[in-house]
Amino acid sequence: MTSEGGGAVAFPVLTLAFNVSPSVARDVALMVQSCGMSAATFVIFWMRVQVEMHSIVFCFGGGVLGVILGLEFVDPYVSAKVKKMIFVCVWFAFAFALFLLNRYHKRKTYRTIPDVKPWKIIVLLCCGFVGGVFTAVVGGGVDICSFSVLTLLFRVSEKTATPTSVVMMAWTSLVGLFWRRVIQESVTLQAWNYIIVTAPVVMFMAPFGSILGTHFHRQVLAALIYILDTISLVTAFVILPLGPDLIGMSVGILIFGFAFFGAIAYLGQRMMNDIERRNADLGHVDEDGQKEIKGTANGGFSNKAYQVESSAL
Repeated sequence: MTSEGGGAVAFPVLTLAFNVSPSVARDVALMVQSCGMSAATFVIFWMRVQVEMHSIVFCFGGGVLGVILGLEFVDPYVSAKVKKMIFVCVWFAFAFALFLLNRYHKRKTYRTIPDVKPWKIIVLLCCGFVGGVFTAVVGGGVDICSFSVLTLLFRVSEKTATPTSVVMMAWTSLVGLFWRRVIQESVTLQAWNYIIVTAPVVMFMAPFGSILGTHFHRQVLAALIYILDTISLVTAFVILPLGPDLIGMSVGILIFGFAFFGAIAYLGQRMMNDIERRNADLGHVDEDGQKEIKGTANGGFSNKAYQVESSAL
């Protein structure tokens, strides 16, 4: 139902509640998402749910490179405690930024990225690469990076960004699991034991969540992200023995995350205002009451912007 896959639950539960090694938890997260989110991906395409294909193609391309390089050159040098705190702090920073954005209940959103240009493709590639590195370290990241760029920068609706992120996370998890199992040959027996228990559940619940998510208002989906990430952050600060160095690092990550996500949200609003001004004279209202952006202002790219009613929540 949300952009955060099974790894967003598996990693903090295993590392914080059961004190499992972050490397094992990361492998379990990749397995869970390879099963559940792949099943959800089938349902998404089978039901013809709206996805953002530019994001899927280019974020996934960057994510493949990021997850491979991350597994080889980043993950071995990050300590277990740092991995746990990076996970909860970055995810909470995004949830907070999304909360600030969604205070404006009638803000306009797009079904797909408007006015696709080369610089936007580069942004998607970089987004996928950074998310791939996060996935290599904590088992998830390309989904939340894609979701944040789509919703905050490009102002795509959560109802499009969520299934898009699910598809990318499924494919990236498959690549990460392949690299860990076939190339590095490092997946432990403990990880396989966990997936034997969890796979039957996620194979059913992930597609069910994809179907259920199409019937919920975008702010309900966003609220699930707030709750999930807040619980993870509070639990980490309560359970983990944090010294001054980890506390300082965590606070620094939160401040940087707030500033970064706030900045791209601000840039996203500026871009939307520019698009609306450019198309004020060129657009027209279609039979659904939606403004269709067309013509030379978008380089021939057609997209629909629509306002979400606050009463739907």
